[in-house]
Amino acid sequence: MVGRILVCGSGLAAEMTVATLAAQLPPHVAIMRVDAGDQRASDLFYGSVTAPSAYAFNLSAGVDERRLILTSDTSFSWGTRYADWGGRGWMQGFALPFPVIDGVQLHQYLALVGGDAITPYIAGVQAARRGVFVHPPREGDGQHPLGRAEYGYQFDPVDYAALFAAAVPAGRVERVGGSVVGVEVADGAIAGVRLDDGSLLTADLYVDCSGPAALLLAALAPDWRGTRRIALAVEDDAGGDETPLRTVRVTPDGWQSETPLKGRVRRMRVSAAGPAEVVLGRRSHGWVGNCVGIGQAAAVVEPLTPAPMMLLEQDIQRLLTLIPARRDMVVEAREYDRRFADDHDHADLFQRAFFTADGLPDGPYWQAATAECVPEKLARKLAMFADRGVLVAYDLEPFHPEDWTILHLGLGSRPRRHDRLADRADPGRVRQYLSTMERDIEQAVAKLPPARLYRAQLEQYLKRGMV
Repeated sequence: MVGRILVCGSGLAAEMTVATLAAQLPPHVAIMRVDAGDQRASDLFYGSVTAPSAYAFNLSAGVDERRLILTSDTSFSWGTRYADWGGRGWMQGFALPFPVIDGVQLHQYLALVGGDAITPYIAGVQAARRGVFVHPPREGDGQHPLGRAEYGYQFDPVDYAALFAAAVPAGRVERVGGSVVGVEVADGAIAGVRLDDGSLLTADLYVDCSGPAALLLAALAPDWRGTRRIALAVEDDAGGDETPLRTVRVTPDGWQSETPLKGRVRRMRVSAAGPAEVVLGRRSHGWVGNCVGIGQAAAVVEPLTPAPMMLLEQDIQRLLTLIPARRDMVVEAREYDRRFADDHDHADLFQRAFFTADGLPDGPYWQAATAECVPEKLARKLAMFADRGVLVAYDLEPFHPEDWTILHLGLGSRPRRHDRLADRADPGRVRQYLSTMERDIEQAVAKLPPARLYRAQLEQYLKRGMV
């Protein structure tokens, strides 16, 4: 039986993995943790915004929102504004699935009446424009104008990692002193890890959370499907309004983002070269022998969207569902790799779509990004939407149809034809329905408090509940 799990890592991926395993695995499964050097620089590539999935993931790891609000600088997020991307600007907001009326998707009715924007019908986007926030209502008949809104978090990786470290129950995880300096391999599996004091540490299952260095996984699978190299620089400015929206702007040598946190603003600049660099891409296998790579140990993703955090969460959840029952892990490894490849490749489709926009700069970063081939799956998505608004979807994509709808329209793609089933509706009634939906959202959002005020009042309420 698999009774000892060793997690190797010192950063965000390690803290999230350890907290989740400690919260979900039975007590008889021993969990050990060993450091793998300073990972703060590489952790910056996880970005500064999560998807709405973070709420449920955090709860599964023992991090509730009360802890997040009271003990970190994490703030709420309605999404990301791409202020100037190829001469276009739009808000990539979070949302629950858009209404499907009489079997027809909402954007098809927009095409029917000549509408060119879906953002007026996304409550979170309209709230983001005003800098306001409340938790979306989830009770009742679901007809509240804010009922389809979704939110994520804006975060600092170091601050965020501390939340998960604090959530691990005392005594549940054995913290091994020292750092990994070598890996012993036998018969295609790890036989033990050598520490800097000369001792050999052994386990049944090894979880590599050591970042791009991949101290464990690289010893078994050195292959890396790299695409291009990017660099990242970060600085924080004190103050700023706690706007629940990240902003991304194009620069001649890459792109830059501004992410409001509690009491400060994080500014991130991405380019083709700089002091902190990584090679984007992934390994052919995320699970080799008795070793699983989590996060950047198996794949490095550009923080242009919430993709890095979405995929990190999925890596950990995938591992949790496939914890082996015995030391022969062939079945688990194959299934893990199948899902791992699909998740990362499908997330890559979403990110590559950004670089199909017209009017992007011509610097080294942009030359490398736009020179990447458009995969057949992405080409099909773009062509089918442009032709008749069809949302091509593949199994278990990390980004949902509503994400793709917003992105297609944000990039300026307008279907040349619409779903003929939409012709059953009277165009006048469609316009009236859309006008009412837009007005209801606008009126509901106008009543919301500024995000900073809501946060302050929420903190006071939570503190009173803890007394």
